Amino acid sequence: MSVVGEVTGVLGQLTKAWDWYQERNDPAYRCANRLIRAFEAHGIKRQQVIRLLAPQALPAKPELTMADFSKPGKLKAKLSPQLLDWAAEYLNVQRAWFDDVDVRPHVVVDHYKYPANYREWFESRKAQAPHVSRALSVWKGAGQRLDEGGCGEGPLCLVYEETSDGLDGKELSRYWLLSDEWSLHHAPCIENMVAAVAVAQSLGILVTGREIPRATLVRLEAGNLLLPEAAALGRAPWYPEDLVKPLPGRDSAWRQALWQGAQGWLAREARGL
Repeated sequence: MSVVGEVTGVLGQLTKAWDWYQERNDPAYRCANRLIRAFEAHGIKRQQVIRLLAPQALPAKPELTMADFSKPGKLKAKLSPQLLDWAAEYLNVQRAWFDDVDVRPHVVVDHYKYPANYREWFESRKAQAPHVSRALSVWKGAGQRLDEGGCGEGPLCLVYEETSDGLDGKELSRYWLLSDEWSLHHAPCIENMVAAVAVAQSLGILVTGREIPRATLVRLEAGNLLLPEAAALGRAPWYPEDLVKPLPGRDSAWRQALWQGAQGWLAREARGL
């Protein structure tokens, strides 16, 4: 290796070490890093963020430029409450998460044991955003069973997604987590999931299933991943809608018992929202 190459390598390692130090010791740096990370997770590159900014999000002084979004170290000096408020609203990320508060990145709407309440919530989303594509996706660990042969382990996550037009003809998705530490091996969680699927289907909302690496779902539940970051690691699809209405000749006593349990949860008196 040449001397120039060696020096470049050393400088690269020193830069990484400095970034690591800042990330752990500078709250403003961590805030800027989360802001950039959130946009990139949603498919928006650093240099594109400036094109999206609403006028009320721009600071009067100092002027915010495209270059400021290139690195957290540059952006931290230009952060403002207005910018973070706008980003949280635009991406549907919890505002406190940008402030480096110990909360999950995404809003959690959990109606465990009262799945009928999802109807009112879905209807409110349709009223607030009538012109988007919407879907409810059920995520379980890759390779984990959920059938009459038995149930696997790990998280069971309900993810609601709204997709609309983004920059340059690309789509932009916003996410909500509709479960809070639901477990695949816990029968009531599975029954509540089936009930939520039935509610979504009754409102014409697309239902899908995705297998995600189990370790990824654990990190997601702990608040260490954004939903689109986890979605990008998705593997094979699966079909939770079959638990509500199975294909001809594919029904079973296990599925019928599951559906009966789901109907029991749906029949519970609604909890105050």
